[in-house]
Amino acid sequence: MKKILVALLCLGLLTGCQSEKTSTSQVKAENGDVVNIDFVGKLAGKAFQGGTAEGYILELGSKTFIDGFEEQIVDMKVGSEKTIEVTFPENYQSRDLAGQKCEFDITLNKAYKETKEASQKGDIVKIDYVGKLKGEAFDGGSANGFLLELGSGQFVPGFENQLMGLKATQTKEIDITFPSNYGSTTINGKTVSLANANVVFEVAVNHVYHEAK
Repeated sequence: MKKILVALLCLGLLTGCQSEKTSTSQVKAENGDVVNIDFVGKLAGKAFQGGTAEGYILELGSKTFIDGFEEQIVDMKVGSEKTIEVTFPENYQSRDLAGQKCEFDITLNKAYKETKEASQKGDIVKIDYVGKLKGEAFDGGSANGFLLELGSGQFVPGFENQLMGLKATQTKEIDITFPSNYGSTTINGKTVSLANANVVFEVAVNHVYHEAK
């Protein structure tokens, strides 16, 4: 399963807005929305490693980041930019960042509101899934509360298309044939190739979010 690997930064407890660029959009991000953001973390004015992402999908109020980061995105308008200050905890794993105050430049690209309607291309679905090869779950094939943009091509071809048309609380078994150049996984400690493998994914759609415009 292809996944976008983004360093999820543990952001500190002390925050404060420094500057903001407004937008003419009337769409505001609210707690509970899913947002698409770009962000750049800076220490002493310079971007630091692992502190930058583009098109990052985040559920506001999910506590994916430590208190303060998500809260400052609430009430931002789509298309606006904002700079926040964050102080990393003294016990942060990176010595360079531990106890340091930094800034995050945030751009709010899109805001998605929860809907009861069936999912369609471009929507965000929050899903639980378990992939099974010959009836056995394999390493790396399962997740809970995963946010996926339908049509983004983030997952193996055929996966996202089969989720279109589903509503929140619905479940579905999806049959997928992995590409011939796909790698391997492990099942019960044994290495197994997924190239050309037929895999069944048991998927539960928890929520559906539609872009607000």
